[in-house]
Amino acid sequence: MHRSAPLILLFALVFGQSALRAQTAAPSGAVTREEQKYFPLAVGNRWVYSLREHPKTAEKTIKWSCTQKERVHGKNVYHLWETPSQDDEGLSLAESLAGVAEAGTDRYLFRIPLRTGDRWNSKSGSLRAKGKMDSFEVITVGVPCSAGKHLFSDCVEIREIDEANNIASLTTYARGVGPVKYVYFKNLHSEEIDTTMIINSWEVR
Repeated sequence: MHRSAPLILLFALVFGQSALRAQTAAPSGAVTREEQKYFPLAVGNRWVYSLREHPKTAEKTIKWSCTQKERVHGKNVYHLWETPSQDDEGLSLAESLAGVAEAGTDRYLFRIPLRTGDRWNSKSGSLRAKGKMDSFEVITVGVPCSAGKHLFSDCVEIREIDEANNIASLTTYARGVGPVKYVYFKNLHSEEIDTTMIINSWEVR
């Protein structure tokens, strides 16, 4: 989940009547298709998070919903909206065999194949930071993780360095669920936590 608008991916980044779904092992298949399941995108998918700004203890609920799909330049583009809105714009994500990127940009939230230690860069979307680069690094792949009360057997952690906004973040994706935890730090060189967003429930097709 990027923070050019502070909460765009806090989720960053993505339940209602249906029961919570437990993380289960995905069936075997092509590597690229399996890795896309770390961020499953389909109209109707919903993710509900608890947002906390530290050191404050009060939490608020944030929901991201995938409301629309369209085909743009040969790629599936999914439009996600946040409730309550933290920004005037939603989030548009383009899905391809190369990974998941913000539509119309080279800004990949993750790239396929996913390998520990892999890194990539993209130009900042901030008008205030022309020429600045955002960098991403895969910290772990295919390891168990937890997010709040939920346990997942297969997760990926990706760290982002946003020089334009002086922000470092760590996003955790669980296979078959999507982003389950966002941690934003005070600045690029700090491990002090500024904001967290932890998944509460989800509905994913």
